[in-house]
Amino acid sequence: MREKTGDADTAAVVGFGVAAARGGDVAAAEVWYRAAADRGDVDGMNLLAMIREERGALAEASRWYARAAELGDTTAMHSLARLARQDDRLDDAEHWYREAADRGDQEAMTALADLLSSTGRSGDDDAWYRRAAESGDPRALAVISTRLRARGETDEAERWLRRAVEATGEPFFLVELGELLAGRGDVAGAETWHRRAAEAGDVDAMGQLGSVLVALGRVAEAEEWYRRAASAGRASALADLALLLVHRDETAEAERLLERASGEVDHDLWDALPPLEPSALDRLERGAAHRVLVVLGVLARRRDDLDGAERCFRRAAEAGDTRAMYELGMLLTRSGSAETRAAARRPGSRIKPPSEQAETWFRRAAEQGHSDAMFSLSALHKGSAEGELWWNRAVEARQSDAVKALGALG
Repeated sequence: MREKTGDADTAAVVGFGVAAARGGDVAAAEVWYRAAADRGDVDGMNLLAMIREERGALAEASRWYARAAELGDTTAMHSLARLARQDDRLDDAEHWYREAADRGDQEAMTALADLLSSTGRSGDDDAWYRRAAESGDPRALAVISTRLRARGETDEAERWLRRAVEATGEPFFLVELGELLAGRGDVAGAETWHRRAAEAGDVDAMGQLGSVLVALGRVAEAEEWYRRAASAGRASALADLALLLVHRDETAEAERLLERASGEVDHDLWDALPPLEPSALDRLERGAAHRVLVVLGVLARRRDDLDGAERCFRRAAEAGDTRAMYELGMLLTRSGSAETRAAARRPGSRIKPPSEQAETWFRRAAEQGHSDAMFSLSALHKGSAEGELWWNRAVEARQSDAVKALGALG
């Protein structure tokens, strides 16, 4: 119940201040808020404190927030915690978050857990995340379920995810639950949750649903969802779709998609597709353009077909594909070339060391702007001026890529 002085209702006084603020008369609003605050009204205290804070009078703002907090107002407690964090007074911030959390404030529970986590107190933070999650806080639900999955406690993670789905209906939780079930081999269950999220418009879920449908043998439907995800801007769906097309020998469209795609090849998706006969793989390799060759090379390497992988990477690299140059360099670094592998069975043979062969391809890719190749060159020349030069160039290239990505989002 609001405190009154004489006939003046402090709620009305606050209302006059709000009306003045909406009309652009902040000075008048401050007068009304101060009148309400002086009468003990917590809304008046908070609003007055906000005005004083905006004008740089932080000491006075803190005093009004503190008076409201002493009356049990959790909004003021959040404000005091925020100001304390800005000044790096973490003990004070923790104190006010605890005060609000102990009063059942859901946001304060999560904020307190975040603060404890940032200071390395993982035991305490887990308990507060759980309390916030029990009250339905989406962020806390996400943290708890993710931690449980990371620890392998999938049964409990599933219980929390189901609670999160019921409480929020957020696509994030639908996808997480689908992924958990898919990891257990419950592909049909995974389809249910991915489909709900996909049909709600979640782009990541569309791609996930496509992968689940491939595992269920419904490749045509999977293609539809990959195309929807790709059209909605999910770059990885382009590569997923390209794999389907490569698999059925439609390499021209696959090549166009891979030119636009980003990220690694989805090995699990390829494994879920019916296996190709060796003759079909050979035919694909002979007719493929360089981006598809990179895909085939990655998949051949995963099958431990090192000669096939090298052959694909080398053809694409010689055609000018920088990703292939880098992949070829990595293959030569880890496993040597076909020549060196054969020479291992021929004592006395003298061939160029793998590191020299790898460096040639790393350098060609790096000179065309491939940042991973730059890092590889810096590792090969570690401790030297050249190594330092390539390291700096790689960092600059990564920063440039990040700026471009942010510009595209804007």
